[in-house]
Amino acid sequence: MFLKSKSLILSALLVVGAAFPTAAHATACQPTKQLASSSIAQLHVEVLNANSGQTLLAINENQAERSASVMKVLTAAVALDVLGPDHKITTNVYSDSQNPGKIYLVGAGDVTLSRMPGNITSFYAKAPKLDTLTRQIADWSTRTGITVTEVVIDTSLFGSDNEWHSTWNRRGLSDGYMAPVSALQIDAGRLTSSRNANVWLARRTATPVVQAGELFVASLNKRGLAVGLVASQGQLPASAQVIASVESRPMSEWVVNMLRVSDNSLAEALGRLSSLKAGYDGSMQSLTPLFRKVLSARGLSVSRLKIVDASGLSFENAVPASLVNDLLVLVNQGVGSYQVLKEGLPVSGERGSLRSRFATGNLSAARGLVAAKTGYISSGYSLAGFLTARDGTPLIFTVYNLSPRATLKQRNAMDNLVYRFYQCGANLTR
Repeated sequence: MFLKSKSLILSALLVVGAAFPTAAHATACQPTKQLASSSIAQLHVEVLNANSGQTLLAINENQAERSASVMKVLTAAVALDVLGPDHKITTNVYSDSQNPGKIYLVGAGDVTLSRMPGNITSFYAKAPKLDTLTRQIADWSTRTGITVTEVVIDTSLFGSDNEWHSTWNRRGLSDGYMAPVSALQIDAGRLTSSRNANVWLARRTATPVVQAGELFVASLNKRGLAVGLVASQGQLPASAQVIASVESRPMSEWVVNMLRVSDNSLAEALGRLSSLKAGYDGSMQSLTPLFRKVLSARGLSVSRLKIVDASGLSFENAVPASLVNDLLVLVNQGVGSYQVLKEGLPVSGERGSLRSRFATGNLSAARGLVAAKTGYISSGYSLAGFLTARDGTPLIFTVYNLSPRATLKQRNAMDNLVYRFYQCGANLTR
């Protein structure tokens, strides 16, 4: 179903949902105390009754602002629409037909490609392995009698290497939540061993392309194939032949992983792969026209939308809270493959980046009842998703709590506000 405006979205909700609660405002329930908190700074919020489509609370909802990692909800929708949930990425190694001993590892945008041996789990479950590629290369070498004499890596797919936006905090490298964007990465640029899949935040390299070349040669060396060689960068010749291949996990798994733990590397890869599939050039500059095209095709208003990155790390991103909610309405309806998006959301007190929130103390009554994407950058917190209220009313909500410098108190104030949504349910009003 393609919806052309918010009024049509709400009309559709009236068709598929229940009627307005007859006592919706018989006993008005207001978040007065929560809104008055000194830790509520620049607030953008919209709350909808998911059954009726009624707007229960709206403040600055149409102003386009930085969304932090709530951006990944949009990225997931775009990737599911453009790439599809079953799409897989193939990473190939080629032999130069004019010089067969010269082999090329070509980056295909799969940041999950891992250095770990085939029997050891990497950060990404069932991810493709360098070990598999080099085993195939060894078989090819034995079968053909060709010796590897030169190793080249081709990382031209995204048009640039080691891309780092000027607004990104360099702490992403040391804190382990981001590496520069490139079409060829190993374990998303992590520096440390991938043996423990639970250690998600591991320091990242500032030069993932160089790292990938070194790890590829090291894997070849274990099989005696490239002893003494050093990988160089170059462009794959048109006549080269495939000698080894590995496949990624399907994009549905990427989307779930990205949303659950707010994986920035997966988000950036999904954005650029979607850009290329849609006929753009895979650059950061292509993301705004890409997102506008895909989301407008779903009937969403995108005139205020500005996409600097697919992860939400930049404070220059601009996304109205109302647009996020309009998309969540479609997710709630099961449009397209959006059920995958809903399944990937963190859940309060149970999984992902909401596991420790709404889990204990005064807010624990909402444990397991909030399924939402979390967001944080140094200038704000965000949260967007679904909530089953105390009175049983399903709510759709998006909240940004922004400030020049975000503090944990501001996140707690935002959670207190969302908990008030839970308490009020259908009777929520300002």
